[in-house]
Amino acid sequence: MKGFTILIVEDDQMIGDLMQKILQREGYDVVWKTDGREMMNMIHQIDLVIMDIMLPGEDGYQLTKNIKSLGLNIPIIFLSARNDIESKLQGLTVGEDYMTKPFDPRELLLRMQKMLEQQYGTFTQIQHLLIDSEHRKLFKNNMHDEIALTAIERKIFFYLYENKDRVLTKDHFFDYLWPLEDRNQNIINVHIKKIRTKMNDTSGTILQNIYGEGYRLNTYIKK
Repeated sequence: MKGFTILIVEDDQMIGDLMQKILQREGYDVVWKTDGREMMNMIHQIDLVIMDIMLPGEDGYQLTKNIKSLGLNIPIIFLSARNDIESKLQGLTVGEDYMTKPFDPRELLLRMQKMLEQQYGTFTQIQHLLIDSEHRKLFKNNMHDEIALTAIERKIFFYLYENKDRVLTKDHFFDYLWPLEDRNQNIINVHIKKIRTKMNDTSGTILQNIYGEGYRLNTYIKK
């Protein structure tokens, strides 16, 4: 699940450190804060929040209301030692999910994954690229760094993506994009080069030129 940035708001040093290590091991980018004082300055870069309730200063309920008041549709999971029904109902009213401590990290990870998929869709990762095939969007490193593709570049990239790991000849591209036009072979090279530059793939490791045959979008890349 690389590419998603998770904010942990937790003042217990042992729990916060444990969660940070677990999420980083799973490939998430993690920000950990012990209270809400600096949280709002970075909230626009966050994809999901794991929120304690009993915190110094404003509690987790109020911090969640502050986030929602900005109109941000960021999923928030409460993770609290409070296990009474009133606390759970309040948490589920202002946030999206509620778990009690102690917790099993596997359950937390599964709930996060399902929530992220529901909120943002399912992404494919190739090296440093995140591919949103549903909305035909391409990102570098994380969801906040979308690659600006022209209409024709987007068509070319997602044509390659739909045929990933298969070599597409220039005739394939012309049949798909310009079936009735003269076939200027160089035009494909120009567009591919621009896409590679935007992807930071100038070596052609991901979008590979198969000499004498065509182009291929590689998903299995040796490190």
